[in-house]
Amino acid sequence: MDNNYMFLCGVMWCQFGQQEAAKELLRAANSENPDISALAWAMLKRGARRLRDLESRALTSSRAEAPGAEARI
Repeated sequence: MDNNYMFLCGVMWCQFGQQEAAKELLRAANSENPDISALAWAMLKRGARRLRDLESRALTSSRAEAPGAEARI
């Protein structure tokens, strides 16, 4: 594994949520190369944050669209 490959996996995970890219990042996180491991962990964390933000937005928008949502807000 090299840094370029890990970066591309990170982009695919962070921007598109691609599961295979996340698996590669998890594999690289256990690398003996400290640079590869650090990059993989950083990309995994960033992707996880993005997914939480997307889930939060989805929940907020689904509540706003639900019938009777005005009464609950």
